[in-house]
Amino acid sequence: MTDRLYLSDPYLKSFRARVIGMRDLDGKPAAVLDRSAFYPEGGGQPGDRGTLGGARVLDTQERQGEVLHIVDQAVSGEVDAEIDWTRRFDHMQQHHGQHLLSAAFDKLEAPTVSFHLGDRTCTIDLDAPLGKLDLRQAEAMANDSIWRDLPVIARDFTGEERSRLPLRKEPVKGDRVVVVEGVDASPCGGTHPKRTGEVGCIAVLRAQRWGEGKARIEFVCGNRVVKLLREANETLLQAADALKAAPADLAQAAARVTSESQARRKSLESLQTDLAKLEAAQLMTKPGPVVAKVERGAAFARAVAQAISSQGRTALIASIEDGRAHLCFARPKGEGPAMGTLLKEALAILGGKGGGGPEFAQGSGDPARLDDALALAAGKI
Repeated sequence: MTDRLYLSDPYLKSFRARVIGMRDLDGKPAAVLDRSAFYPEGGGQPGDRGTLGGARVLDTQERQGEVLHIVDQAVSGEVDAEIDWTRRFDHMQQHHGQHLLSAAFDKLEAPTVSFHLGDRTCTIDLDAPLGKLDLRQAEAMANDSIWRDLPVIARDFTGEERSRLPLRKEPVKGDRVVVVEGVDASPCGGTHPKRTGEVGCIAVLRAQRWGEGKARIEFVCGNRVVKLLREANETLLQAADALKAAPADLAQAAARVTSESQARRKSLESLQTDLAKLEAAQLMTKPGPVVAKVERGAAFARAVAQAISSQGRTALIASIEDGRAHLCFARPKGEGPAMGTLLKEALAILGGKGGGGPEFAQGSGDPARLDDALALAAGKI
């Protein structure tokens, strides 16, 4: 049985231990030690990494009560071990921050049902509908608990002492409880700081509906807040530079560019419609179905086909764009061949996909046999 040093001292960064066995975990060597400060994955907190003698610890897991240190090479005897402290402390900030944020939401009648500590951000799932959550109030309550720099007690509680604790949730295993007096008391076997102030701060990033009557909250704590703020500021400056605007005026500049873009798009669509009508008029100089290949891509081919069908004629129009042959088949309303069926037969030659109804259909495929596909469709009208 491994003596779990992280339970009594989560700040222990290095130690010496004896390898008492080697295991195999998913094809990788895993060392079992007589004592360890490496935290095995559990409760939403990832397993620790670091070094063990001359080996790298890639992960730490628990299997059947054993703490397994997954290493890149086998180890033996007495070894010096070191925790990846930067990563561990980040996990301590995120994990304890989650306790404080969950406690805040719990007071707002939104209990936490699950927690995930990711590489970039963290999430908690709440048993409450999104529309009833006050995100900023919960964030402010959690940060108030941090900035009061309250003591954190993490130890085993049993008997009468345990019965007096206002536990936020029932324990899954063990007697260990993490307590911040007046704020939270939760069963937990993870690593936590000695004082809430070490979390630094909490930022709720966004929320979304997650299942029926539930919500998922994305957040970060401590140094991750600083990193994301830096990234957001850099992105803001780049966007402001691209729009030739001051960062404070970015929203107005983006709105202006969007409005101008929409106006240009409408103008372009109008010009394309006029051009398609001219193209259609030129193609309708001869009687019968119009079978043609046009330039300017799929959107223009569609506009030409629709312009022709609006004049009471059947159109089998093709165009090549981005290495694909695009087919647009259209006919007037009323009796006539089913364009969807006709398109399906033509696309079988092109090895393509598409669909449509009796009066209009479109799709794309390999352009190598485009002439054959058009000839087949024309021959069936």
